[in-house]
Amino acid sequence: VQLLDESEGSVAMSGTDIVSVIEGLVQAHPDAIQVKDASGNIPLHYAISPTTIPSEAQKQAEGSSDDAEGWGPRSAVLQLLLTADIETSMEYLLRNDVVYGDGEEGPGGVTPLYRAIQALPDDFEPFSVTYEFISILRDACGEMVGVGNHGDGDKPLALLYRRFTRQFDLAEKFFDGDNSRQEVVDHRYRYKTAAANSWKIIECLLRPDTTPVVTPSSPASVLSKNSSKKQPLPNSHEWRLVHRAVQVETPPDLLRYIVETNAEDLTKPDADGNLPLHYAAKSKPSDRANETAFPSLYTKYVVDELLYKFPEAASMVDANGKYPLYLAVQAGKQWIGGGIKSLYDAYPGAIEQINLEEHETLRTVLSSDEYSSMDPKEEKLNDSVIRDEHYDAIMLVQQEGVEIAEVITSMWAHEEDAGVQMLSCVAISRIVRDRGSKDKEYLLRISLSAVAAVVNAMKAHPNEVIVQEKACEALKCMAATDGMREISFVASGAVAAIVGAMQAHVSDPSVQEEACGAIFAIIKAGGSDRATIVASVSGITAIVNAVAAHPDTLGVQKNAIEALEAMTSFSDANLPDLPKTQTEPLLEAARTKFPEACGEAASAIMAKLV
Repeated sequence: VQLLDESEGSVAMSGTDIVSVIEGLVQAHPDAIQVKDASGNIPLHYAISPTTIPSEAQKQAEGSSDDAEGWGPRSAVLQLLLTADIETSMEYLLRNDVVYGDGEEGPGGVTPLYRAIQALPDDFEPFSVTYEFISILRDACGEMVGVGNHGDGDKPLALLYRRFTRQFDLAEKFFDGDNSRQEVVDHRYRYKTAAANSWKIIECLLRPDTTPVVTPSSPASVLSKNSSKKQPLPNSHEWRLVHRAVQVETPPDLLRYIVETNAEDLTKPDADGNLPLHYAAKSKPSDRANETAFPSLYTKYVVDELLYKFPEAASMVDANGKYPLYLAVQAGKQWIGGGIKSLYDAYPGAIEQINLEEHETLRTVLSSDEYSSMDPKEEKLNDSVIRDEHYDAIMLVQQEGVEIAEVITSMWAHEEDAGVQMLSCVAISRIVRDRGSKDKEYLLRISLSAVAAVVNAMKAHPNEVIVQEKACEALKCMAATDGMREISFVASGAVAAIVGAMQAHVSDPSVQEEACGAIFAIIKAGGSDRATIVASVSGITAIVNAVAAHPDTLGVQKNAIEALEAMTSFSDANLPDLPKTQTEPLLEAARTKFPEACGEAASAIMAKLV
């Protein structure tokens, strides 16, 4: 099976030959599928992904499409091994602590499904062989779609959405010069195709387990050049994307994108007579709750997201005649964190289906205009409804040992609350300083989910100075992970949000200081490419304005001039010329007033002015 990794040299074989050899070995020695090598791995382990996967830079290389072709033979081998010994295969596929040895998965291991997705190259072919591979794997272990890695908790859908946004961003990249020239058109087409293939895989992971799928009858059929044509996409009349997304704990940013692009699903019952809100209301943690479930506040986010787009759903019954409020109460959710309050506020009439004599907590809550007549320390009474308070999220994110997952989910669930957003950003910065500053793997674990949440906070509260300041600080703390595990400070909107904060709050020194510090950290991690991106969103102008607006503030002068010096240090960066008549006096003033902090960097910039 490891011959699949060989593409050159004396041992190189064609994909068809490798499949034939493995097929013969399986027929001759069927028990060999269960045999582990010296590293403790079965053959399926090596079919899931290459031993060494390409770096993020290699995935973005123009020639990486050639790598996708090798996934055709890998699909055939995967299908062969899965069908030869289902029991052994499932025992392996249901793990979330598999270690592949190249350090890309981080400590603690990952799920095989996650590793397979992580190993995929950008697929620029319209008939995607990578989709074929993941489709086979998903049909074998569909329940692992929502299972997080043992080490960092990241999930297949989260990884895929970060990849999709990166590819989509590259498909809209603006180049210097004439953007109608053929090489630019070709580049954009390639990445649009890659993004479309990533989205097809997202849809593949979300399809129901009952969706009929054509299974190749033999390895040879998988190797067919246009085999992806034989793998039909699920019938849109049989299942709906939003309905499925709310059932598998889809990452918040992906769920929002799905809801916004499939708004018609919100109003249409599926084959079982349920709206998405019905599924969200009655959802419960899975059997692997400690590995798959978002913190309890996740349900509130989902319910609020669906109600925002289609509030009338709260007054609509499912196939059994039950309102979403009834379903949520029966599921034993929290009053606020579980979305019960949101459902009640949207349609109070649904309370007629609930026997309040059996739900003392709910009866007590509803008897108080302020929902506060109970002892806040009392979490549960004699029924299924769990009591919580609106300020629990604020208290939660300030706890010393709070988990990053709880902070991030609180941010999404309470995005309208500027206080929660600000304190959560503070918590992220604190967690990075306490646990992530010396542990790159832990820093990555934080950034995998925190970057998107922080950017969302900035978008939700553009006029809240304190939110913008603390968000910029949090992004500065996480900038070193830009480019790792599909994290992109460009595609996520982080760079644009930081510069936007500087433009909107020129007079606030704290925002300018933290924003300039964040830009410096991003350029330090991403080099000339990130310098070019910052300049393309008017970053240089924003930095110069910060220097001009706060001449007596050391932090602003130091961070701004360091950021400007970093941007201008790359000869291959595409930057506008700095206006000497405007910039030189500002730099000279900073060098004179703060010689130790700004002297060297200011002098370096002045030497480049023309």
